[in-house]
Amino acid sequence: MPLPPTASAPLLRGLTERRLSRRGLLRGALGAAALAPLAACSVPGARKHVPTGSAEIAAAVRDFWTGKARKGRLSFANYTQYIDADPADQSRHPTLEAFTRETGIEVAYSELIDDDASWFGKTQPEFASGQGIGYDLMVVGGDSYLTKYIELGYLAPLDHARLPHFAAHGGAAFKNSSFDRGNVYTVPWQSGMTGIGYDPAKVGRTITSWQDLLDPKLRGKVGMWNDAVQMGNVALLAVGVDPETSTHADWRKAAAWLRKQRDAGMVRSYSTATYQSSLQRGDLWASLVYSGDVFQANQSGSRLEFVIPDEGGLLWTDNLCIPATATHPVDALTYMDYVYRPEVAARISETVQFVCPVPAAQQVIARDAAAADGKRRALLDSLSTSPLVFPSKADESKLRHLRVLDEAEEKQWNALFEPIYQS
Repeated sequence: MPLPPTASAPLLRGLTERRLSRRGLLRGALGAAALAPLAACSVPGARKHVPTGSAEIAAAVRDFWTGKARKGRLSFANYTQYIDADPADQSRHPTLEAFTRETGIEVAYSELIDDDASWFGKTQPEFASGQGIGYDLMVVGGDSYLTKYIELGYLAPLDHARLPHFAAHGGAAFKNSSFDRGNVYTVPWQSGMTGIGYDPAKVGRTITSWQDLLDPKLRGKVGMWNDAVQMGNVALLAVGVDPETSTHADWRKAAAWLRKQRDAGMVRSYSTATYQSSLQRGDLWASLVYSGDVFQANQSGSRLEFVIPDEGGLLWTDNLCIPATATHPVDALTYMDYVYRPEVAARISETVQFVCPVPAAQQVIARDAAAADGKRRALLDSLSTSPLVFPSKADESKLRHLRVLDEAEEKQWNALFEPIYQS
C-alpha cells in the first residue's frame, strides 16, 4: 500500500505490518487449517451452513432477518490501518463519522484482527457456545478460515434486498467468488492482485508470462514466496490451469513446474517479507508480488512494473461479514451497503489504496484530484489512473480466484508445495 504524503513514519510501519500480517495469515492458513476443522466440528453448537439451493437460501434469509430492526449501534472489528483516516488525527475515520451523522447509528470501531488464524481461534469457541463474539461486523480474508465460518454456520446469510448499492456499484469481478457463490455471506471490503513485479531497467525487456520466470538470463534474480497457498495457485496458472477447477493431477504438474524453476537456480529467495525491498535494491530483478506493493514502491521513487501474466493472475479479497450471533445485524447490514456508495468507497481507497471493489469510485477520486493541489493532487491523480487500484476490464478478465480446499485437500496440497521452498 502506498501512503498519503502526510503519513508519518509510525503509520508507514503500521501499513507495512498490515501487509505482512496478511501474508502471514495466507501462509498459516494451510498449516493450521488441517487441525482447526477437527476441533471446531467437535464443539457443541456448531451448525450446518445454509444449503446452496436458491429456495433454501431465501428461507434462511427470511428466518434470520424477520423481526429484526435497526437499534442505532454497531460494533465493527477490522485489521489495523484498513479504513480511511484523518491525516491530522489517525484515530478519526471520516466515513464512519459521516455514516453516524446520516443514519444515527453509533459505530464502536476496533482494529484488533491480526490475522485470520488467530481471529478464528479467538472467536470459534464463542461462536460455538452461542453466546456471541461481541461484534456485529468483521473483516475476514477469502481463505480457508472463511470457509470454516460458513461451514459451521457462524455467519448470517445476507438480505440482498437491503444491499442496493452493492448490487448497483459492486464490480463484477468482486461478486460470486469461489469461496462464497452468490455472495450469500460476504461482500468484499478491499481487494488485491498477485502477479509479477519487475525492474525493466534490470530485465531489459517486457515480462508478459509466468514462463519468463524460467528465463536463464534471470537466474538467481527471481523472488518467490514461502507461501504454499499463493505459490501453488500461481504455478497452476503457469501450467495453464484455472486454480478454481484444478485437479490433483494439475497440482502435481504445478509442483513440477516450481521444482524445475528451483532446480535451475532461478530463485534467489523464497520470502514474503523481503521481496519488495529486494526489488527496490536490485537484488531481485523480478518477483511474485502483490500489486499494492509495487504501487507503494513507485510512490517512493522506484520504477517497477506490475504485470498480470498472459496465463492469468490471482484476485484475492478481504470481506465484510455479519456474525450469526450479532446483536445489531440490521445496523451492520446498513453500513455494509453504505460503503458501496462510490463517494464512500473513494474516501476509503484514498487512504488504504488497495484494489477498490467499487469501479465508480475511480471517477470520484479523479474529481477530488482536480479540486486538490500539490502533493495531494499528484497522489489522487496516480490513484485514479492506476491499474493497480482500478484494474482495466482486460486485466480483470485475466484474474482468477484461489482454489478452495477441503481438509483432506489441504494436507495433499501442503505435501506437494511446502517442500519446494523448505528444502
